[in-house]
Amino acid sequence: MPEEILILFIFSILSVSVLTLVKMILNHRKSGREAKSITTGEASGSLTTSELEGMMRRAVDQSIMGLSGKIEDLELEIARLTSEKPRLTAHDKGSRIELEDEIVDVEPVHVRPKTRA
Repeated sequence: MPEEILILFIFSILSVSVLTLVKMILNHRKSGREAKSITTGEASGSLTTSELEGMMRRAVDQSIMGLSGKIEDLELEIARLTSEKPRLTAHDKGSRIELEDEIVDVEPVHVRPKTRA
């Protein structure tokens, strides 16, 4: 009877070792395939260039949507203000002030240098 238990024990150790070795080989092959698919862009979870561009366009459109309305409002306000504001016209020479008459001679001021106390 002890010989039969010994045989079962050796058989279980061999079968666990074989199963562990097979699992390690399969995991290695799987990780190699995953690494290859990532480098070639064939991964099932990756985005294509057109999908990424579409996502970027939608994000930019959403962020600009509020700004474009504000810009249109500002353009309308500028157009309204420029149409209401009268243009400055050139004055006739009779209404101009002659600055030469306004100039007054001023005596120079002498300033003493500051000394420390």
